[in-house]
Amino acid sequence: MRSNHYNLTIILSYITTIIYLIWSISIVKEDMETGKIKNIKIMQGIKIIGIIIFVHIINTVSGNLGYSKSYMNLSFYKFYFINILYSLISSYILWYGEIWPAGDAKFFIISLLFIPLCKYDIYGFPSYLWLISMINIFIIAAVYSIYNYLKDNFSNIKNEQIAFKEIKDFHTDRIKNKNILNINNMFKIFSIFSIFLGKQFLNMIMFRYIFNIFHRTDIFFFILFFLWPKISKFLNTKIWRYTLATIYIIIIIYSLYMTDISSYFIKKIFLTSISNTVMFGGIFFIAKVIFEYILEKHNTYYAGTDEIKEGMILSSKELEIAKKNELFKGMFDDAFKDGLTKEQAEVLKEWLKNHPDKNAKLEFVKAKPFALSIFIGIIFCLVFSKNIMLYLKNLIK
Repeated sequence: MRSNHYNLTIILSYITTIIYLIWSISIVKEDMETGKIKNIKIMQGIKIIGIIIFVHIINTVSGNLGYSKSYMNLSFYKFYFINILYSLISSYILWYGEIWPAGDAKFFIISLLFIPLCKYDIYGFPSYLWLISMINIFIIAAVYSIYNYLKDNFSNIKNEQIAFKEIKDFHTDRIKNKNILNINNMFKIFSIFSIFLGKQFLNMIMFRYIFNIFHRTDIFFFILFFLWPKISKFLNTKIWRYTLATIYIIIIIYSLYMTDISSYFIKKIFLTSISNTVMFGGIFFIAKVIFEYILEKHNTYYAGTDEIKEGMILSSKELEIAKKNELFKGMFDDAFKDGLTKEQAEVLKEWLKNHPDKNAKLEFVKAKPFALSIFIGIIFCLVFSKNIMLYLKNLIK
């Protein structure tokens, strides 16, 4: 921003913030009432941003002609375009990774586009604003979900009902009756290590020639964590085995020509890769395996033939069964958090009608209003210009 008097740009930022609050609160309200975010609301947000950007462009032109003393320079628009790209890519990854429905993905994108217009000097803009916001959003969502889970189970204890059943089921289903350290899981762990090894290797030999974002391990954590259902399938393919062999052949050949291999190579490459693998494994086990299983189990319900409707969300367990069922002809291979389509609902109804058990039901998950977590995460980002973990770390210090 180029300015001798900050009045106009500050006024525009205040107006934008007020508009964002009104618009986003209406979306949160709608999501909590209906469990859906309508496209008409998203289009409203896009139009509002378009108008605000248009006003800024006019002001920038006026400033360059000498008529305005407070305006955004061309660098801001370049950074804003980069922010648009990151918001689209990151939100698509979470939708494709079956983390949230399309409505929440769109709300997240529009919110990220509002942030720099509300606070021009926001930390992380443009390259890491999406990551800071996302960390805030998922921490808030996790805390909110755990709070509700504990509240419900302590209520069960008071009413002398079964409490924390999901934790007991987790021990039985995922640990007691399964060989966790089987060959398939060990190969996946080795594959994760190899991915981090390849990353460290490229960092070392091409640190001047690759994008700065490639150096950030948290970006790799993000991609691996949220796209794990897709990535884990790829790790079982022949293409990945050939890729794995290529990685190690290149590393071995290059290592033969390295100097000081004992200290630098082993310490910076292997040890860092092991550390990253252990860290990712811990995050994955706690966040995805335990919490996703326990919290999903807590929010499950069952529906029969006459109760299945468009928009209902199959549980992870039921979805895996549907994907493997040849009768569905791959209809559920790409089932996202948007819920059942009309065609999928009809197919499931027909399948249940022909089921030997006439009382058979399918397991579904209650739709969780996620817009509130997105809204609070964005507000935290605007107020504190950092992610919650960093903020708490600074408080402790």
